Amino acid sequence: MTNKNAPSIYALILAGGTGTRLWPRSRRDRPKQLLALFSDRTMLQETCDRIAPIIPRDQIFIITNEGYVETVREQLPDVPPGNIIGEPEGHGTAPAIGLGALHIQKRDANAVMVSLHADHYIERADAFRAAILNAALVAAKGYLITLGIQPRNPETGYGYIHRGELIETLGEQPVYRVAQFLEKPDEATAIRFVQSGAYYWNSGIFAWKISTLWEEYERFQPKLCTQLGKIGKALNTPRAHSTLERVWPTVPTETIDVGIMEKSQRVAVLPISVGWSDVGSWATLLELLPGNGERNVVIGDHVGVDTSSSLLYSPNRLIATVGLKDMIVVDTGDAILVCPKDRAQEVKHIVQALKQNNKHKYL
Repeated sequence: MTNKNAPSIYALILAGGTGTRLWPRSRRDRPKQLLALFSDRTMLQETCDRIAPIIPRDQIFIITNEGYVETVREQLPDVPPGNIIGEPEGHGTAPAIGLGALHIQKRDANAVMVSLHADHYIERADAFRAAILNAALVAAKGYLITLGIQPRNPETGYGYIHRGELIETLGEQPVYRVAQFLEKPDEATAIRFVQSGAYYWNSGIFAWKISTLWEEYERFQPKLCTQLGKIGKALNTPRAHSTLERVWPTVPTETIDVGIMEKSQRVAVLPISVGWSDVGSWATLLELLPGNGERNVVIGDHVGVDTSSSLLYSPNRLIATVGLKDMIVVDTGDAILVCPKDRAQEVKHIVQALKQNNKHKYL
């Protein structure tokens, strides 16, 4: 899938999250993006595989926690080791994307950069790749592009994008100016958003020219831009690592959404319907993985009586259940999670409680 008029595209995959809502499978030393949840490939590997037909692997960069760098290199042997960037500590997506942009700029200052997350599920990869190519074409004209997901239901767990006027149509693909980014709504508001047809889920997937991105960093994040500039000047020199270690702890913690996208007047949304999910909880896996006749998703060994619409994960020993419905049961050998599927988002509170109770071996 190529277009001779398309700009040179580089990808930055954000792979530094901790995935607390998939505890106890997702742990501090092996977070969600480094796990195989849908096949024999990890989510990070699947993300690379998805874009490899349109972006060469030597143009794919990964930014992750310093502690995950070696694991990422092992999982992605076809990606040059120098393309895998370790953050000394997490400060949100605005600094992380800026750091990745510095590395890509050294390679090609005129490139279009696509920013992706390592832990998203996408069912229709061909349609997604087509959307990326279209987004790159529009980004080359000076827009900051965000991919908006056509909502399947009035979801209250996602932020929304309100579209403005039509900018252009690429084949059958419309591109709209963004009128407004909105925070996670209540149920009544989400229903109104979906019924209107003018709102999309915010996927956190972006495309922009490197030069356009830096103009907006200079305008809206001048302090961060100056700090990133110091790091950029030291890249490919003997002082690169020491400069990063010195400057990085001082950068502000900020998201790209709040720090740049919500402030810029150059933002456009490209709506897509590709079977996207951010795999935000165990309940999401219950929706995405194939179930049996009782609508149970079973990973491992399970015997159930009057058990339905539940996720049972236990690769190492038998789980036996009686009278369960709409439940999550996850057994990792050293820990067992049991919760109703409609409270799966609250698993992150378990992780907080483990920290507060000094049960760090379970993190």
